[in-house]
Amino acid sequence: MQNYQLELIEIATHCCDVKTFRFALEDEVTYLPGQYLVLTLSIGGRPVSKAFSLSSSPTEKGFIQFTKKLSQSPFSKELNELEIGQKCNVRFPMGNFTFYGQYPKAAFLIGGIGVTPVRSIFKYAADRKLESSLVLLYSSRTPEYLLFRNDFAAMHKENSRLEIIYTLTDCDESIEGCRQGYIDADMVRQEIGDYAERMFYSCGPPAMVDAMAKMLMNKLSVPEDKIVTEDFIGY
Repeated sequence: MQNYQLELIEIATHCCDVKTFRFALEDEVTYLPGQYLVLTLSIGGRPVSKAFSLSSSPTEKGFIQFTKKLSQSPFSKELNELEIGQKCNVRFPMGNFTFYGQYPKAAFLIGGIGVTPVRSIFKYAADRKLESSLVLLYSSRTPEYLLFRNDFAAMHKENSRLEIIYTLTDCDESIEGCRQGYIDADMVRQEIGDYAERMFYSCGPPAMVDAMAKMLMNKLSVPEDKIVTEDFIGY
């Protein structure tokens, strides 16, 4: 983990209140797919630091990026006012929500903006053509919040071992290739038939992550040591 002064080079809007912030990375910095950074901004004359999972992959050179659902918090407002060319204090890499091919099979139970580290992991798996079988079961309230759909489609074309399944929880609209309903034990059984052979990762709002871990252990008999979790708390 090191401290850097990184230049903001691009801001991309995905939908509504979700943006990706990309920073130039000139040095050859080593990090693992799925790790996070800590960004420090000045708010009210004092430094405030927040953690963000990287949505970029170590295979994407020259930059790092994170993706955030902006809120009305002082930190989000300050973040949203950043300008291209501005330099920011960044500390990274950190975190154990990582996958780099160490397991032959893994599954990801993800909610909302919690998909950001999975974008990093799947991009890495596609670029490195990992032989691991990865399944993403990605839940969102509505279609516009299914982030990185084009990216995931391209990754699947690059590496057919990467499978992506979407499900919507608050939408009556029928979307091709997208399920309806919350992720539960029945959905896991239907979509991930070999779940007993897989390592599980879950990321998203704390309540969802806790529910996923309990569901896996209590209803599917997945051992606790085969579950990796990370909470996303909005700010």
